[in-house]
Amino acid sequence: MPNIEVNGTTLYYETHGSGVPIVFIHGHLSSHHMFEPQVEYFSKRANVIVLDLRGYGNSGKLNVEVEDIVKTQCKDLNELMDKLNIPKVTLVGCSSGSLLVQKFAASYPDRVNALVLVDSYFYGPSGPFGTKSGILKIAEACSWLSYYLPAEFFLRSLRATYHRWIPAYSILRNELFHKRPTESIKQRMALLKIDTDSNPTRLRMPILCVAGRQSEWFVTQMNKAVEWFSCAQKAVIEDAIYPSHLCQPLEFNRILLNFLIDQRIYRVEQQLV
Repeated sequence: MPNIEVNGTTLYYETHGSGVPIVFIHGHLSSHHMFEPQVEYFSKRANVIVLDLRGYGNSGKLNVEVEDIVKTQCKDLNELMDKLNIPKVTLVGCSSGSLLVQKFAASYPDRVNALVLVDSYFYGPSGPFGTKSGILKIAEACSWLSYYLPAEFFLRSLRATYHRWIPAYSILRNELFHKRPTESIKQRMALLKIDTDSNPTRLRMPILCVAGRQSEWFVTQMNKAVEWFSCAQKAVIEDAIYPSHLCQPLEFNRILLNFLIDQRIYRVEQQLV
C-alpha cells in the first residue's frame, strides 16, 4: 500500500476488505502490525484500515511541537478519512492509541460510529498515576534512555513475559527492531501531557472497553471508563495481559464482532460462516 500525503506529512496505511469501515489505531512503540490477527479476521467481514501514526513505522516524521502532537495526529486521521472517502468509522484504539481515539471522537464526533478502547488508561491533570514527586519525574526521564538501547537488550524479558502467548511475542519482538527512539520520546512526552476530556459525557457514541484479566491495572482503568462514559460497556478477556487482542485474538475478534452486531453497525446477515 502507498504512503499518502495528509496534513503536511506522509502516512503509511493499508486497506483490506469491503463493507463497514473499522480503523485500528496502534499504541506507543508499535505500528499497524499490532493488529495483524484483526486484519486477517475482519477483512473478510468489513473494510479494515490500519495505519502508522505520524512518527511511527513507515509514516513521516513527528515534526511538530510536543504540545501539538496528539491534536495533529487526530487531524492526520481526519484528513486520511477524507482522502479515502470514508465519512464515518468505528475506531479501535489500543493502550495510548485509545487516548488518541477519544480525542478524535471529542473533536470529530460526527465521524465516529463507536469507540473500542483496548487495554486503555485515562489521564487527568496529574496523569494516570496521580501527582508525581520530583524523584519519580527524574526516574521517568532517565527511563527514556532505554529507548536507545538495542532491541536485543529486551528480548529475554519479552520472551519470559509472553512465553504463553507466542503470537503476541512474535509481533512485539518485531516491533522492537523497528522503533524510532527520538520520536518515541517526543510522543511519550506528548502522552504525559494529555488530559482526557473533563466532560466525558460528551462522547455519546457506543463505547466498548476491553482488558485482559491478568493485567489488573488495565482492568481497574476499564472499570473507571465504564463509570465515566454514559454509553460504555466492558469485556474482560481471560488468560490475557497487554495487549489482550494479541494474547487471545480469537476471543477479542468474537467480542468486537458481537459488539458491532449489537450496535447494528454490522448486520448479522453479513457474517461469514
